[in-house]
Amino acid sequence: MPYRTNRFLKTLPGVLLIVVILALMSSVGYIVYDTLQHETSRGIVIVTALLSGGLIATDAEGNESVIWDPIPIDEFPIQEVLGVDGSLNIQIALEEVANAYTASGEYMLGSLLSIFDNLAVDAVTGKSVLNVRPANMSDDTHAKYGVMNVYKETFDMLSDRYGDKAEVSVFNYDWRLDNRDNAALLEQFIDEKGYDEVVLTSHSMGGNVVAGYLARSAENREKVKLYCAYAPSLLGSVDALAYLEDPSLILDMLGAFDLGALQEFAENAVAGAAGPLLRSMPSIAQLLPSPYLMTSDQYSEDFPMITVDGKAIKTPEELIEFYSSRPWTVTESGEKAYMFQTEDNGKTRLENFFESVYVQTETGKVHSTQLVNTVYFVGTGVSGKERAAFVTDAESGTPVLDRTYSSLRGDNMVLEYSATAAAGTAGANVAVYEGYGHHVVGIKFNDVLKERTFAEIDKVFG
Repeated sequence: MPYRTNRFLKTLPGVLLIVVILALMSSVGYIVYDTLQHETSRGIVIVTALLSGGLIATDAEGNESVIWDPIPIDEFPIQEVLGVDGSLNIQIALEEVANAYTASGEYMLGSLLSIFDNLAVDAVTGKSVLNVRPANMSDDTHAKYGVMNVYKETFDMLSDRYGDKAEVSVFNYDWRLDNRDNAALLEQFIDEKGYDEVVLTSHSMGGNVVAGYLARSAENREKVKLYCAYAPSLLGSVDALAYLEDPSLILDMLGAFDLGALQEFAENAVAGAAGPLLRSMPSIAQLLPSPYLMTSDQYSEDFPMITVDGKAIKTPEELIEFYSSRPWTVTESGEKAYMFQTEDNGKTRLENFFESVYVQTETGKVHSTQLVNTVYFVGTGVSGKERAAFVTDAESGTPVLDRTYSSLRGDNMVLEYSATAAAGTAGANVAVYEGYGHHVVGIKFNDVLKERTFAEIDKVFG
């Protein structure tokens, strides 16, 4: 026994040494494993635009169907239909529509009209009438790339170039509803993916969603290594005001094209269905030109954004009051529409939305997109609505839209100072596309957006 004890004592240091070595190996192994497990996760997220995100409805039996893809064709040739200069090859589009909606050579207008019923929004609650969700990347439908494959080219080209460095996905959202909620859903999407580093791209109203996401927290902004904002409507659009005042103006966008058998349908659809839908959607009200656009260098004292009987609306308070007084802010039941109802702080939802994309800093309020590495892609030199003049109707005593004034300082839908969050186009972080319209700067990735986008992503992802 003494011998065995003595032998054990002699070998104890060796045993302890082995234990220590094993412990160190285990620790090192854990550190290596932990490092591998927590390797930086990267994502490239494409945020869709107004009208361009796929929507799926669920019926009472739990069956799902795509309700928003106005032309439900798996391989709709959007890049062929849309010219680089913003023109539309309407012949190709009509042929595709005819193939999708014909029976014995006749248009099935009933199917087309049902789209508006499916998209109905309760104007008071601001919620969808049907149970609707945005399409997502796991859905077995081309709507996950946006309607009519609108962002399929963007997705494919980003995946081909960066798929080994980042996960590429399209973020559809319900473009009819409050974009503050859509910004929260974008935050949820990115958090659930577990991305440490994110590159965001957006088109048009998708910029408002991204701006809301960035404004929600410093943590969100820290994740975003690059934001490519394609024709973003960051400070709204005079077009939105004009269409709310007179929905028939939507037809102006198609006025240059012979719609043939669809002409009468288009006119009836706008008058009977599209107009009421437009006015019920919170997102359209959120596209009204904001006080920050009105006070930007797009305008001046002698060149005001909105006038009533020749008198300029000058202050943010006057602008909000003017919007809130419009007839389309009141529903048929006499209640205030969702965006013009008062929230807990005593301000309307619209006013709070305008403020929701700004962050208070030591130097004052700053638009959230200016707090991250943002490149603004801006179309200009295309005629679009820049100012609106109202006159008081003698019978009703209510101001009515008299006319709009156009300019070339924008892309025909979004003005330069809206697309740059009031910064203007002189900065190095602004890519200007002279003569390119709103839809081109966002959809034509290979022809227009690729070169600058790739150059910027290469800087952050190598």
